[in-house]
Amino acid sequence: MKHNLIHILSFMLVCLLTGCVTELDNLQPDNSRGSFTLGLSTDSLAVVVETRAGRDLTDEEQKMFAVSLTQKGEPIWSNLTYADITLADRTQPVGDDYMVSAENCTASEAEAANDGWGQRRYWGCSPSFSIKKDQDTPVSVDCHMANAGLCVRFDESFSSYFTHGYSVTTDDSRTLRFDATTTDRMAYYNVPEGTTRSIHLLINASAGWDGTLHIERDIILQPCRTFRLNVRKGMPATGTMDVIITTEDFTEGESEEVIIE
Repeated sequence: MKHNLIHILSFMLVCLLTGCVTELDNLQPDNSRGSFTLGLSTDSLAVVVETRAGRDLTDEEQKMFAVSLTQKGEPIWSNLTYADITLADRTQPVGDDYMVSAENCTASEAEAANDGWGQRRYWGCSPSFSIKKDQDTPVSVDCHMANAGLCVRFDESFSSYFTHGYSVTTDDSRTLRFDATTTDRMAYYNVPEGTTRSIHLLINASAGWDGTLHIERDIILQPCRTFRLNVRKGMPATGTMDVIITTEDFTEGESEEVIIE
């Protein structure tokens, strides 16, 4: 009887230990890993927009883009140059809610570059994706223009009349001057997605006669769009001088014309 009891207790102890080991095994972290391939493209916004189709980056552009990886909002790695991302960077633990974002410059750089005229900022983020064991998940990031651009063009009818000088000056966080030397030069402004930004403009011109033409106007900028302010002289009316200001939206190809007397 005593011998059988010892066997029973031994058997129960073995079962208990086996259960503990099994439970510990279940608590061990899953070291399974997978990887992702990364494709990065931008839209083809230029001074004159002809198409919004995405395009692959050139080798030089790949060196300009900084890429970041997060999982559930927590950073895995940040600001790696797209051209330098390795397979080791793209190999991660199995899991969900990974996201990749990319930008060619920061928001502050987008306004500070080029002596304060700024530069076009591209930004994009991938949809959420999963890393699967021993698989290579394709991931695409389509970057779009994230700020707004503004340039000014003076029509020949305007420049040939106001021979003593003319300019458009911005009254904003930066003071920029558009004149005969800056035709079609683009200034860039940060405009958060879903919002607009008002820029106050001061238009001054002199034709040599007594007095100078002063016009003020606000222009509303929207993200992902570039605008050209066309300034030309209208047909003069009795005792007045008409200046026609056309705001042209390059992105949509629409324009509005405002006559200021």
